[in-house]
Amino acid sequence: MEKHFNLGQINRAVLAITDAPSEEQLYEQVVKTAIALLNADMGKLLINQNDRLKKVYYSDERARITSLVGNKHFSKLLATNRIFWLTSGDLKKMQLKHFPRKAKFIAVIPLIHTQRPLGFVFLFYFKEKKYLTQDEQELLTLYSRTVVLALTKAFLQDESQRALEIRDRFISLASHELRTPLTSIHGYIQLLHQRMRKEQTVESRWIKELYVESLRMTQLVKELLDVNRIKQGQFAFVFSEVIMFDVVKSAIERYRLTSSNHFFEFQCKLNDHQTKVVGDFDKLVEMTSGLLDNAIKFSKPSEKITVTLKNRNSMIALEVKDTGKGISKQDLTGIFNGFYKSQSASHIEGMGVGLLVAKHIVENHRGKLKIKSKVDKGTSVTISLPALKAAKKS
Repeated sequence: MEKHFNLGQINRAVLAITDAPSEEQLYEQVVKTAIALLNADMGKLLINQNDRLKKVYYSDERARITSLVGNKHFSKLLATNRIFWLTSGDLKKMQLKHFPRKAKFIAVIPLIHTQRPLGFVFLFYFKEKKYLTQDEQELLTLYSRTVVLALTKAFLQDESQRALEIRDRFISLASHELRTPLTSIHGYIQLLHQRMRKEQTVESRWIKELYVESLRMTQLVKELLDVNRIKQGQFAFVFSEVIMFDVVKSAIERYRLTSSNHFFEFQCKLNDHQTKVVGDFDKLVEMTSGLLDNAIKFSKPSEKITVTLKNRNSMIALEVKDTGKGISKQDLTGIFNGFYKSQSASHIEGMGVGLLVAKHIVENHRGKLKIKSKVDKGTSVTISLPALKAAKKS
């Protein structure tokens, strides 16, 4: 049989449905495209929520009051999960009273996913129509499959968004609750460590281990709080003139205690005129520490980690380079999302938020962050920050 429907029209309808930017606009496009494709007068969409049909969009106020689902005969037809249509004679026999008075023909399109209906599209005709043609039935089948794909995608995105919101809320509450007791624990361990660090006893070694682990726990909670503040726009900065050499030195000294098995090579190639930036000292130390932390995690204890400071035009470039496992091209696209870990790094400690925090700090210092990496060849992370030029001597 020759096809009379326009493939270009179908293509435009599919694009309108799949490109809808929001759930509400998707519902609207589902109904409007059905009306346009099948020359209906009006329509509405019902979505299955907890085994109850809910009206989510109607093209006309007259379609709003339509309530067909409560009718026993009509409900049996819905349960077949097949496309069906009713003439004005069928409507009278089934004693369907609550529908647009001018409607003489109704087409019902089930949207089936895994043998269960996601919902139903109702199309109403004001002119007498005895049946749907073969072309129209094929068109409806194609249309319904497209709608099911679009709705499934929208529902999955909605569920994912809700899951992320629940996760972020839990992390925020947990990190705030952990901070107070952890501060007390770390404070007392620090006092013990200072008192016994010169002693060569088993107890002093235990206390050192406790101190290192408490530092690590404190850093983890701080990262969680930082991510929460970034998302809420509360990650505050206090800017002043900062010497980048001091920033890097402070970060390296912090890790020499907790990562004594790793060798850090610090190369400072800054000239006398460009050694400072306008920045937040503590945040820049945190940024550098995050880069060192990643280099340590992905390197063996015997491997060298090189830290370089140098001038590049009017910028100060900080490079942290390791010869560790490296990052695949596929994972490079996701490492700035936060809480991201590749399958190959699933066993490595940490929560995958260090680069997210580092990127946020760099952007707020009007800088740039670049990563070069190859699997099993190592990783190089370069931070470029605007240098503060020293005043010329008269």
